[in-house]
Amino acid sequence: MRGRRLTARPGLPWAIRIVLVAGAAAALGPSRAWGAEPDIVARVNGEPVTRVELQRMLADTGTQRRLQQEPGVQEPDSKALERLALRRLIIRHLILQEGSRRGLKVSEQEVDQAIGDLRRRFEDLKEFGAWMRARSLDDKSLFDTIRNELLLARVRAALVEGVRLAEGQGDEYYTSHRERMKTAEAVHLRTIAVEDKAAADKILAAVREGKDFDRLARQRSLIRAEAGGDIGWLKLQTLPPPVRSVVGTLEPGETGGPIEQDGQFIVVRLEERRPARPMSLAEARPQIERRLLAAKHQEVLQAWLTAQERMAKIEEFP
Repeated sequence: MRGRRLTARPGLPWAIRIVLVAGAAAALGPSRAWGAEPDIVARVNGEPVTRVELQRMLADTGTQRRLQQEPGVQEPDSKALERLALRRLIIRHLILQEGSRRGLKVSEQEVDQAIGDLRRRFEDLKEFGAWMRARSLDDKSLFDTIRNELLLARVRAALVEGVRLAEGQGDEYYTSHRERMKTAEAVHLRTIAVEDKAAADKILAAVREGKDFDRLARQRSLIRAEAGGDIGWLKLQTLPPPVRSVVGTLEPGETGGPIEQDGQFIVVRLEERRPARPMSLAEARPQIERRLLAAKHQEVLQAWLTAQERMAKIEEFP
């Protein structure tokens, strides 16, 4: 069946953050039937896409944000969001159907492990229960959702299995982009974290008067006290903005702060600074290969999805 185009876009609709298909575009041919069952919003090769599925997807605030940020979407209304979400669901069904054809399975133990990992993201079961209720999930629907997410990831991995870069492709990329291949600026820091600003001010004054930072950290810090506050080397750009701002003004051996962060007050000492510099081919190769391989996987997935959609019978019910 031929008709308008359907574009798959990247997104992670559930909190376990398993990467699914990152973008694909292809032709779809929906037929609209006015006599559809009220609880079914579409069929994919005869398999129903239910209104409950659509409502659950739209109830996830993260999914809503991602739908609103899709290319070409400008402040969509509720109907537009529904259409975008339905597109996502149709593509999910196509991928799950491929899993069935391939005989791919997800065990109960794998689902239980993933649910356990998800629960540990919440402070307690009450908070986890509120998260489930907001998404209209009960124990069974949560189990089914997680199982499908794991299966989606498994199908995607199967589809790109064996995909490799061409010989010399990484070297060519390095030659073309050498001026952009640089190591990040890094800093070696020590910190002393305390509960109130007055205590932090006293520590900062003591350090500037010549008191030993390592000893003060072991005596007073709430974080890494046993290591003298040493938190090692960090990329400057990954630091929280308030910390990055202070560290950016320091010379090696200098101490700054206090910085309020997560309910604590932090005194920070810059031990050493490592400036950005051009990468050698050996240093850049892992990053280049990850980037190129991800792009190649995307091409393979897009080609597969295009072919599947051309063959599929897809019906949407208003």
